[in-house]
This record gives sequence, C-alpha cells and structure tokens, in this order.
Amino acid sequence: MGTVFEGGSSSGAQAAEELQAQVLLGRLRARGVASAAVAEPVLGQAATAAGASGRRVLRVGDMGTDDLVVLGWDAETAPVAGIPMAGWRVGLAPVATLAWAACLRAAWPRPELQPFPGVPFRRADVMSLCAGLGADEDTVKRAVDGVLQEAHFVVAHGDVLRLGPAVAALPAVVVEGLRRGHHLLPALGAEESAGGQERGAEGVPALEVGDGDPLVGETVDEHLIRSVIATLETARVPLPRANLPMLADPALRARVEATLGRCGRQLLQTEEGNWITGFLNPVTDALVAEGVGTLGDVERAVLALVLLHTVALPRAQGRHRHSRWTGESHTVTLAVLASNRKITKTAISAALRRLKGAGLVAEKTAGRYLPGPALDRLTAERSNLLWEDLVLVGRPDGHLAAAIRRRRQPDVRPAREADTSGGRAERGTV
Repeated sequence: MGTVFEGGSSSGAQAAEELQAQVLLGRLRARGVASAAVAEPVLGQAATAAGASGRRVLRVGDMGTDDLVVLGWDAETAPVAGIPMAGWRVGLAPVATLAWAACLRAAWPRPELQPFPGVPFRRADVMSLCAGLGADEDTVKRAVDGVLQEAHFVVAHGDVLRLGPAVAALPAVVVEGLRRGHHLLPALGAEESAGGQERGAEGVPALEVGDGDPLVGETVDEHLIRSVIATLETARVPLPRANLPMLADPALRARVEATLGRCGRQLLQTEEGNWITGFLNPVTDALVAEGVGTLGDVERAVLALVLLHTVALPRAQGRHRHSRWTGESHTVTLAVLASNRKITKTAISAALRRLKGAGLVAEKTAGRYLPGPALDRLTAERSNLLWEDLVLVGRPDGHLAAAIRRRRQPDVRPAREADTSGGRAERGTV
C-alpha cells in the first residue's frame, strides 16, 4: 500500500540528518526509487522538504522486495500536458509514450480501480500491439526493456511485466485524467482484456495512494514558489528569464533558493541569465560516493570523446570562445567518435543513446552530436573539475596535468559528477 509521510519540524534536526534527507531526495531524483530502510527522522525531514517544493514522499510495498520510497507530486503542482511551457519539459519520446500507454492499458483494464499495482501482462502482447500500430519493433523493445523500466513505470519478472512504483506516485489529478482517457489507450485483444479483468478481480488489490491535497491555509506566494520549483525541476534546458519573471524579485528568489536547498538542490543562472537547478555540492559528493546516478566506464569515455571533439579541440583552435559546455554548436559524428578503436561502434552507439536519455549529449541534426543541456546543471566548481579531467585525458604528460594531479592528491576523484547534476528523465527528468 502507499503511505504519505507526515514530516515534522526540522528546528531540532542535526546537520547529519539534514544531509541524509537531502541525499535521500537526491537518490530519488537520480534513480526514481530508493530503499525505505532509512531512519524515520530522515524520512520525515525528506518529506517536509519535499512537501515545501510541491512533492510527496511515499512508501510503496508489495513489490516482491523490501519497501521502496518514491517521489510524487502534490495535486496542485503536478506537471500537466498542454501548458505553454510543456515543450521545455522532460518527457518520453513518441514510441516510448505509445509503449507506456499500451502497458498501462494492459495492466489497468478497469478504470474505476486505481492503476497501481494493476494486473500482470505479457511483454510479447505489448510488443505485438505496438508493432501492429506501426511502431518499429526494436524501438519498442528498447522502450519497454530500457526507458520504461529505468523510469520505474514497469518492472519485469521474466517475460511478465507489471506496473512499477513510479505509477504509485501519480497524483490524483493525473490518475483522474488517465481515467477519463482510459478508452483511448491502445488495448490488447478482447481475450487478453477479459482475462486481465478476471485476474484483477481475484488478485492484487488497488493501491491507496495519498490524494496530495494542497497544504491548508497556504499563501499565494507558497503556491507560486512550488510552481516555480516544479517548472525548474522538470525543465529539459535552462529556462529564459522571460518565462520566470518572478525570479527577478530578490525576496521571492531567496525563498525559492531556501526551499530548493532543503531538498539538496540549488538555483543556477547561466551567463545569459537563464535559470536551471542542480545538486548542492555535498549532495553530489555523497551520491558519487554511493555510485548513484553515475556513468559507466564506456559512457564516461564516450562523453569525454564528445567533449574533446566539440569543446576542447575547437577551443584550442580558437573556434570555441564560450565558457559554457553548451555555449557553441560544434558537433561530432559517430564515425569520428568510432575512430577511437578501443571502443566498438556498437558500444559507442549504445552509450550515445544512454547519454542522450540523461541529457548529457544532444543531437543538432541526425547523427551530429554535441554537449547536452544537463551539463548546464553543473556548478562552477563541478564544471572546473570536468575541464581539468579533459586536460588529464588530452595531455596527461603535460605540466598542467601534473599540477592538477598534485593539487588533487590524496583525494583523486574521477569525473562522475556530470550525470548526478541533472537527474532521469524527468527522466526525467526531471
């Protein structure tokens, strides 16, 4: 079942507990779920901090393992489709959206019930349905086995799938919208649907999730702060100042920064004056130490190659004069990246897909890659560390590299911070 934590006052909290709560919220942003085996005071602080920013911390059980904690939205702050800034937000690609709709309909045959946990369904049925609607089979497979499971929308038990814990965190307003559009979701054949209804009646009960009612007696400013934070935290790219004019008010901006800080996040402004959020440095350090949200060896190598070809080399040639990773539009092709023969072309292609999903790499046009918007979430300190890492990679025997190594001793850290600075997608990612 789902339980909404009631956070208590943080006035007597210790700094260590506050950091643990921030790191817990960081895990949830980076992974989507986290173990519920955390001290109750930490859970309470995390819930209080999340609530002030428009989020809800929930415990989800009956997942075939230990209880999990997930992060949802309250009813008033939940991002919805159709708003003017929806194009800036993190979301699923079209084929992944189709696959997710098919999974949801297969697991949720009766709209009067809550969607989570739903009934089990077969991967092959979803694949067949999406292919019959014109979707590429390989793309559907990557969506079902990759994107949807990484976002915890579905979980797999062999060839059988079920809805994942992220569905338990859907606020009531979103569930109601899905319920009204239930008849539009792509459905399996009549035989499968009938069987699903029978299993649902006999099997897993509907999950009761907190309704996410807004705080009683909240002020207009509090609602505005939560809305601003929701917009920033779900942004795919830095948002223009014109889209968030309220941040020009120093008092309101300070309150946004304080609310973000309790969640382990901070407000960042680019040189152009645009707004984005990122992790506080202590939270980043803790997540990196845990290996949460970090890249694998191949992904790090491919990201380094992209940055070398699109930023470092053009800068050395005088063609990149911007201090930001995304300040210029120099691109690199897969063929050039694959000229590094220590990594196969297939491995590079797979790494590029994952890096694009994390927002660390983008495509200007098909097959031409450049640094992604997630790099704008790096603080100045983390960005400098990444520049130093490129020096160590590009000219490891140089005097500057030797000075960097001396300064970093005895704490030599690999550049893993980049991917913990922005979160999934939104995922989400966001």
